[in-house]
Amino acid sequence: MTVAPRTLTLRELNRALLARQMLLTRRRVGVVDAIERLAGLQGQWAPSPYVALWSRLAGFTREDLTASIEKGLVIKATLMRATLHLVSAKEYAAYALATLDGRFAAWRPPGGPDLATLKDIHDRVFKFAATPRTRDEIREFISRDAPQDERLRNWYLFAAVTASGIIWEKGGARWEHRQLARFVAPPAKLRKAPKPDAAFDLVARRYLGAFGPSTVGDLASWTGCRVPPLREALGRIADLRRFRDERGRELFDLAKSPRPAADTVAPARFLARFDAAILGHDAAERTRILPAEYKKQVIFSAEVWTTFLVDGFVAGRWKIGATPKQAVLELL
Repeated sequence: MTVAPRTLTLRELNRALLARQMLLTRRRVGVVDAIERLAGLQGQWAPSPYVALWSRLAGFTREDLTASIEKGLVIKATLMRATLHLVSAKEYAAYALATLDGRFAAWRPPGGPDLATLKDIHDRVFKFAATPRTRDEIREFISRDAPQDERLRNWYLFAAVTASGIIWEKGGARWEHRQLARFVAPPAKLRKAPKPDAAFDLVARRYLGAFGPSTVGDLASWTGCRVPPLREALGRIADLRRFRDERGRELFDLAKSPRPAADTVAPARFLARFDAAILGHDAAERTRILPAEYKKQVIFSAEVWTTFLVDGFVAGRWKIGATPKQAVLELL
């Protein structure tokens, strides 16, 4: 007899997300382990990963993440959704391969060249970045190959930076980074690409471990990848479980991942700018942590602002004002 998948309520999905995101209880795990369990950390704003880990890890200090960056254990690069993320060096190659097509296609103008057409340019950019290069230096380097149309020229630069395999120099991942980005080819040990199936399998498992239970559409939205290879990856997960949400949609999850009761106590927590807890699902499904009435106050003008949680859901924004003598935290 076939057993119908269990239906999960909004609050159950909320508590599951908080548990995966280490927002119910601060965890005592290392920085690299935490970043892997969280499927990477969003990094457009340099301090964001630090704030994110402070909210999630017991005893975390700024130096903990900085040391991991300096040792090359954590990499900053353009990955999911063609946005900046910090991932572990061990898993970087899998994320880079799985998200390549999505990164390349982002903002690609109609009629723009395909990835194979630009392979020669990207190979030369990769070699050029043997030493750290600024965006302007890369722009100048590819200028003879880029078309005259300004829009296409800008996209050629974007594609060269995001799809050629270069990463951010270590200094660009640190808390205090406020200067122009510098890009560099990754060390040789990170250049060996895994098999495509293995890359998608790792990304799918990490995603479900950090954001499940979720739809395949959520996974596609978060990665910026096409659905077919993601659906195939889900099909290869031996310990996959299926659920339904209150609208009857199919949700996927790892069998042993935590799914706390809806009435589990959720302490107040601060979320970083661009926090993955908010961005981990399709835009229409973020209500499992971001109430619809707050969406326009939190996500606008290509920004995802700092927020705080009360009873597991976004209840407002926060900001810090600083002077040489004091820092003032303001709740908005």
